[in-house]
Amino acid sequence: MLLLGGTGYIGRALAPELARRGYRPVVLARNPEVKNDAEFADAEIVAGDPTRPGDVTAATEGVDVVISLLSGRRPNDAEECRLVDHEAVVNGIRAAVSHEVKQFIHVSDFGAYRPELIPQVYKLQVEGELIGQHHGALPWTIIRPTAYYPYLSMTFGDVKNGLKYRIFDHGEYNVVNPIAREDLAEFITNQVLCDDALGRVLPVGGPWVEDNVVTLKDAGRMMFELNGRTPDWEVVTMASWDRKIARLTRLGKVSKQLKPVAYYLEAAKYWSVVDHVAPAYGTRTLRGFMEKLVDREWPTGSFRERMKSGTNVMPTDV
Repeated sequence: MLLLGGTGYIGRALAPELARRGYRPVVLARNPEVKNDAEFADAEIVAGDPTRPGDVTAATEGVDVVISLLSGRRPNDAEECRLVDHEAVVNGIRAAVSHEVKQFIHVSDFGAYRPELIPQVYKLQVEGELIGQHHGALPWTIIRPTAYYPYLSMTFGDVKNGLKYRIFDHGEYNVVNPIAREDLAEFITNQVLCDDALGRVLPVGGPWVEDNVVTLKDAGRMMFELNGRTPDWEVVTMASWDRKIARLTRLGKVSKQLKPVAYYLEAAKYWSVVDHVAPAYGTRTLRGFMEKLVDREWPTGSFRERMKSGTNVMPTDV
């Protein structure tokens, strides 16, 4: 099983799950030193860069299944999104075709149902090329997860440090049932060489229980409750946010520094108004994830300040 993007958040759960189920995971990694990480104890690490076609082709030799988890690290960088979310995945598809692999599993994004952000557009484009067999005949499966727990927990440190939690208007424009990476790893592995999964687009989210089906305000309530605080909201009107996006979008046309800021504002709105709900899988919950964050030490300053300084803003080690 060749994992592209296997050193990321989901890959670190998928590699050991594949090994546990009797498969042999092979991980293409820019940094071969990840072989020393516990998650890859039972995986073969192949040095290479998925944006280089030759590296992907060489890694696909002798592989039965290719699983792409590729996703750009800077979703506000249009060029990186093109290179990673599209070109690198296509490198994997072409290599899979040339080596006649038995299945190509593309872990996409639930946002492909309503693509408004740059990575989602490229993920949908890849889906179209895979479904349309643009690069040759290839058995495929597309998986569209709703959302991951770190994205709904980015401001946990703010709440723990006594700051407010921001909501737009009433904070209940959308609903999401996010999925734990461990449960997603199980779900992906279930589709490996499964006849029922071939030629299908499979949306998936976490369990439909009170501790996991949330609005953004519900997620905030969890944070305040787990930290023993009374809810303290920073209410921003959506109308004012739209004006700010429009202003920064205009300024971004003449300022490279402001263009990515406008994107982050658009992304904040998107994740606040678009539902991400899908058939349930697994047992783990958002509350259970947040409970693991209670005793952590968090950097001082707000999430927005950490984001600007480049400090890691998501608890991706949990």
